[in-house]
Order: sequence, then C-alpha cells, then structure tokens
Amino acid sequence: MLRRACLALLLAVVALPVAAQVPGAWKVRMDGSRTASAADADPKLKLMSKGDGLHILAAAGGVVWDPARTVKGLYTVRATFALAKPGQTPAQYGLVFAGRDFEGATPDYVYFTIAQDGTYQVRHRAGDTIHEIDGTPHFAIRKPGAGGASVNTLEVRVAPTAVSYVVNGAVVTATPTRAGMGSYTEATKTDGMVGIRIDDRLDVEVTGFQAGK
Repeated sequence: MLRRACLALLLAVVALPVAAQVPGAWKVRMDGSRTASAADADPKLKLMSKGDGLHILAAAGGVVWDPARTVKGLYTVRATFALAKPGQTPAQYGLVFAGRDFEGATPDYVYFTIAQDGTYQVRHRAGDTIHEIDGTPHFAIRKPGAGGASVNTLEVRVAPTAVSYVVNGAVVTATPTRAGMGSYTEATKTDGMVGIRIDDRLDVEVTGFQAGK
C-alpha cells in the first residue's frame, strides 16, 4: 500500500505542467503564444533553481521574468550567463528590459543578447513583430573554450542620453534615450519589466541577476 502511494505521488509530480515547475516568482512567456497562460503557452523550457541563480534548458525561444522586478528612470540590469555547451547553431541569450504586457496578447520589450559565435543583438519585439536595432561580432564576447563552456556578464545601463550595452565590462553599442530620435529606447519607453531572453536549444545558467538604480 505504501509503495502504491509513493508511486502515485511520484506520477503526480512528474505530470505537473512545466509552468508549475518554475521556481519562485519567475514566469515564462514562450514566443508565438497568445498569452502567458494560453494552452499554446506550455513552455518547451525547463527552469530550475540552482544556488542563487537559474538553470535554463530551452527547446524554444521565450522570456523569463519576475513581475516584481519593474524599473523606471535611470537603472542598470545585469546578469552573468554560463553556457554549458555550444549548440548545433548559434542561439542568442541575454537580458530583457522595457517590458510590457508579458502576460497579454502583445508582449513588448527590448532585448540585448549574445551568441556562442561572438555576436550580439539588440532588438525590439512587439508581439510577433521584431525590429532589428543593432548586431555584429564583438571581441568582448567570450566564445566557448576547449571544454565547450563560456561565461559572459551582460549589462544594460539606462542613462540620461543613451542606453549602453555592456559585455564583460566593455560597451559594445548604445542607443539614444533622447525624445524625437525615433528610437525604441527613448526615455519614457525604457520603463517597465526586466528579465531574461533565451532562444531555442540552449543550456544556460544565470547568476547575479539584478536590476535597479
């Protein structure tokens, strides 16, 4: 009887949807889903606590965020990303800021990501529409070493005149915050939620995530 009860409990745990396994207050919004809670939002992404950070295994692209982490004005978002092994194709991972409507029909945010081939991207996303802002290789991005792993620290610094995008202490690009520039990072547009952006087929550990003045 005890063995049957233990087996039933184990099966119940295994049957939990991935969304229920998200640690703490973190949430997941997959690309292409109508809302964060829609039937098609069941994430092909495993999010696990590891120490004071997160271990993310992704089979599809999406955003990971904590609704309590909302910032405005001048601020910095920062985290360290440890890629466990290179993927078959370069996939991007990094930071999200200026987030709105993550749980609704049209999530809107800017993201700054890097890939194993030493490139970075800055993009704006509104629903399924993506606007390219900047992207190119940069020497500051550490590529996987002989063991296949790499560690990079990314920062987004929102300042009075520009948003600076930083990898391992080096500014790789910047976008204006001044009004009238037509930028997706104008001052009033950078307020919002912050989080993590992961593309498909990635095994990444994220530590030291912080956002604030």
